[in-house]
Amino acid sequence: MNATCFQGTIFIEENHAYKLGSWEEQRAQRPFPGAASQDLMSYWGYKFETLSLLSKPWDPSSRREIESREDEIVNNHAQYCSIVRTGLGKVKMVLGGEVDAVWDVKPEDKNASINWVELKTTAEIHNDRDYMKFERKLLKFWIQSFLLGVPKIVVGYRTKDGILSRLEELETQSIPDRVKIHGRGSWDGNICINFAAVFLEWLKTVITGDGVWRIRKPEKAPFIEVFKLEESGFGDILHEDFVKARSHI
Repeated sequence: MNATCFQGTIFIEENHAYKLGSWEEQRAQRPFPGAASQDLMSYWGYKFETLSLLSKPWDPSSRREIESREDEIVNNHAQYCSIVRTGLGKVKMVLGGEVDAVWDVKPEDKNASINWVELKTTAEIHNDRDYMKFERKLLKFWIQSFLLGVPKIVVGYRTKDGILSRLEELETQSIPDRVKIHGRGSWDGNICINFAAVFLEWLKTVITGDGVWRIRKPEKAPFIEVFKLEESGFGDILHEDFVKARSHI
């Protein structure tokens, strides 16, 4: 991730260049014999979203709109953005992130909570190894939805050929207990939150003043690196108009 500090507030964004590079590396890797390519599995996920969602609530949707979803061209651009104000430990945060859908309708009252829902796909579970992979996936599912205030996750289980076999609805807040009580206990939600809180408090003592910083965890390394990339300015993290407007407040 990249970060900068302006008027005492740290702004953090995804390192888009790194994400694109990682994606290209994954695409270049040859799948195991009989396994689907990364591109094909990504398509399966987007197709699942297309089949699961409507562009408007059920009641005003026509029968044709509902029944023609199988023939719709997959589009990965349509999305919501959830913006939440929250905190971990002593650190107050404003977070923004992509969300797949609304469970029912968006409330007219802007202060009311929204029944966001995330859609995920995963391979069928046949043995302990498969379950451990799924349990690690649950960590990603949980932390993404927990931080953005998404109460429900719908998981589509698929065969190795990409055929949807069943659905499962998960309540976001119940996932840590599921892993702890009924799973293998490979991660602990409380430890995750406490670590994030301590790390963010420490980060506030490191990222101060002008400049652009990089936050990264090297692959398989037991540590996180924070170092300065640019001595001044805000990089591409803050728009010039935003900086000018805030400077006059």
